[in-house]
Amino acid sequence: MISCLLAAAFTFTAVATGVEKGAPIEFIFAGKDTDHDYESMFLLDRPIDEFCREIEKAGIPRGKPADAALCRLWPVGCKVSIEPSIDKFVNLRLLDGAQPPVPIYTGGTRLANGRPAAQTKSPFALFATYSLAQAPIVFNGIYNQGDVYGNFTVKETLKKGARYSFKISWEKATNPKSLNLTAKPGQALDLLKSIKDASENGEVDVQVKFDGALTVGEATAVANALAEIDSVKIKINGCADGNLFYRAFMPLVKWTDRKERLTQPFELTIGEADKLLFIEEDWKVDGIDPKLTPKEISFDDAANHPKVDTCFIYAQKSDTIDRILQSINRLKGTKIRNWYIFAL
Repeated sequence: MISCLLAAAFTFTAVATGVEKGAPIEFIFAGKDTDHDYESMFLLDRPIDEFCREIEKAGIPRGKPADAALCRLWPVGCKVSIEPSIDKFVNLRLLDGAQPPVPIYTGGTRLANGRPAAQTKSPFALFATYSLAQAPIVFNGIYNQGDVYGNFTVKETLKKGARYSFKISWEKATNPKSLNLTAKPGQALDLLKSIKDASENGEVDVQVKFDGALTVGEATAVANALAEIDSVKIKINGCADGNLFYRAFMPLVKWTDRKERLTQPFELTIGEADKLLFIEEDWKVDGIDPKLTPKEISFDDAANHPKVDTCFIYAQKSDTIDRILQSINRLKGTKIRNWYIFAL
């Protein structure tokens, strides 16, 4: 039955890098010009962009790569089957008894700044073992590089330069269904039911918008519920334009201690008159930690601190999302990409 559903297949060749048995692998396939052949099992004989154009011409649907700037933590795409199977060449040692990872095609070939990966010094990966955004094929999950390094190792040394033929097959129905939903006051249970009902027929890629009338307290409750169902099957992924990602309402309490932070964000307190703080770090003092001095700045001054990419927002539980977004909009000229709301 499953074989009848395969929409198409694509055949390509790759050459072995000669990596020794037992060596850790970060890329199953990499581009021909990569300088990471010592971490790759095979190299293509064509550029990655060209490979993607050809396989997409054969009919595979392009998915969506992970993108931290867009709060897309889960890669989304069409599941693929590779023959010969990858486990013929690579040992897959999984974490905590996890299920065997499934490769998916996202079509990701560009970095967050929009440049093709081939125009940078980044690894030209076709298939990465970790969640590398610019790799067109990745595993269907969130695999941090540090967490999985060493879990994928070479099974047997292959002769360097030996050419192998591979076939990628896919089933279009495996591309997750996209859901764009809005969390509204008093309708949290309806929202969760809509998500769970949709997931009964397969994976779903869910984007949740927080309605402007929702309070911070209500949004926090919704966020905690979303965190409970966030998974490979139900991917709570990305945020609507001008809105907030659900994890913005789930900051860690320990982050309020400035001395415990690795970097200092802006601190914005919502009130009758919003108060914005920049935490100045003085590293010229004795000891290994900097002297921290909070300084109140104007919203216009915030753009003069381009290294700050995070903002902590302190708001009352009764404050509405509209009120939060009103203050956030005053910081549009900054480089902030991470927002966290602490409910007072």
